[in-house]
Amino acid sequence: MVSQYFRFTAASPHIHFPGFGEDIDWVPWEDAIEKALDENKPIFLLIHKTWCHACKALKKTFQQSNARKAFKKLSEYFIMVNTEDDEEPFEEEYRPDGKYIPRLLFLDKNGDLLEQFKNKKAEYKNYAYYYSSPADILNSMKDVLRFYEIEVLSSLSRLLKTKISSGICAA
Repeated sequence: MVSQYFRFTAASPHIHFPGFGEDIDWVPWEDAIEKALDENKPIFLLIHKTWCHACKALKKTFQQSNARKAFKKLSEYFIMVNTEDDEEPFEEEYRPDGKYIPRLLFLDKNGDLLEQFKNKKAEYKNYAYYYSSPADILNSMKDVLRFYEIEVLSSLSRLLKTKISSGICAA
């Protein structure tokens, strides 16, 4: 029994996410798509490096931000992935406009980039997935959730129209 325990823990990656919240349910990148499919949630993919000055500044801002509670609440609607150093995915699709860091990508449950969700600040147009403030991150998270809510409502509306026209729904 003990050897099975050690085998499991040795195979599981050590997850630590300094600065972005140990209270968040972070998932290793290699498990994210499967979990997103199971839970039908979009993916929040944060890519940063331990040696990066801008990444350190964002972490510090997060630690001191009043937005922590809102971030925690919004995170419940995403599969949260926080990659550091060599943990990031190396496929080109996760570098849509470069390899800069920090980079925050929103993905659908299949792991495909949701290109429309970028930092809206004009000064970052060449680095569209760069975020320097918790407020901008929260705004994009809310935009993603609004997008999915509209998708759900549209699907529900189409379903109800189909059922009503076929005589299935009498209410």
